[in-house]
Amino acid sequence: MTPTRVLPLPGGCNFRDCGGYATTQGTRVRWGRLYRSGLMRGLGPEATAAVATLGLRAVCDLRRNAERAHDPNPDFGAQVRRFEWDTGQEASSILDQDFTGEDAAARARARMLRMYARMPFQLQPRFAGVFAALAHAASGATIVHCTAGKDRTGVAIALVLTMLGVPREVIVEDYVLTNHAVDLRAQLLQRKAAGAGLAASAEPLLSMSPAALDAVMTAHPDYLLASLDAIEARHGSVAAYVHDELAVPGQAIEQLRVTLLE
Repeated sequence: MTPTRVLPLPGGCNFRDCGGYATTQGTRVRWGRLYRSGLMRGLGPEATAAVATLGLRAVCDLRRNAERAHDPNPDFGAQVRRFEWDTGQEASSILDQDFTGEDAAARARARMLRMYARMPFQLQPRFAGVFAALAHAASGATIVHCTAGKDRTGVAIALVLTMLGVPREVIVEDYVLTNHAVDLRAQLLQRKAAGAGLAASAEPLLSMSPAALDAVMTAHPDYLLASLDAIEARHGSVAAYVHDELAVPGQAIEQLRVTLLE
């Protein structure tokens, strides 16, 4: 039976298995080892138990402390190590901008592109931590997530898949899958209506024009490519960035390929 790419977990948000992707070396990413997700606060007891049965060993939470306080993760058990950071840095000021008026969508899109171009150089501890989490999990499973499972998670997963040898076009397809896996705007409105711990920083999204909100909520290929292009402009390659900027040694990458490829 073919594994499921998007896991239909009640209360889940953009929860997906990153397995099955072919690499340029003729190998394939193992199913059931690397998951990506948005918020997991909505997972009920049954869904939480289902996640725990995935062989979970690490949860890599790319959010800030304030986000975690508003939307804490479920308890997946003592066997799961939590990787968390609060560097005080983010890659954009999206949420303190006024995205109203006729050109709101264009300004929101431009701001998103700048955010993605800066992200690799402002969130290094978290992105380096993703590789540490995968090393810790070894033959078990790791979840990498943020709030929507799109921006910070999108860049982190792209870095990992690139180091595994997955082609760029496939990595972009995985990123864009967010648009089909979850309705982020609906989730935002539902959380607001229910008073379900919506972080104060997300409130400005609700006042954006529909077109501007679409620019922020949609996984546009150009956004992810802005991150990868910025990395290559500064370091020449993603591999050099991972080695030099994230300080992930080559031996760790080789071991990662052993555990995550088949």
